[in-house]
Amino acid sequence: MSIVTVQLGQCGNQIGFEVFDALLSDSHSSQGLCSMRENEAYQASCKERFFSEEENGVPIARAVLVDMEPKVINQMLSKAAQSGQWKYGQHACFCQKQGSGNNWAYGGI
Repeated sequence: MSIVTVQLGQCGNQIGFEVFDALLSDSHSSQGLCSMRENEAYQASCKERFFSEEENGVPIARAVLVDMEPKVINQMLSKAAQSGQWKYGQHACFCQKQGSGNNWAYGGI
């Protein structure tokens, strides 16, 4: 069974990146706290559930990145691609053209 995460806002996108980075590093680790067989099963299920693969074998995170401004999403997309280990899908993000910084000041209480 596959899992798709939804990463919301700056914090959600930054934490989501760290989660996928940790999952992938776990799936490449040769050391585990259990038997080799159990570790291999964990690694296989981790890759299967949280990543899909491109034709060239690069893991693609099963995630949707959502934010009001593109800055953080663009940072996470490039950071994942620069790792060389995994990346986000090309069409896995949704953002507005402008941010919402300090929009609370325009609302009424």
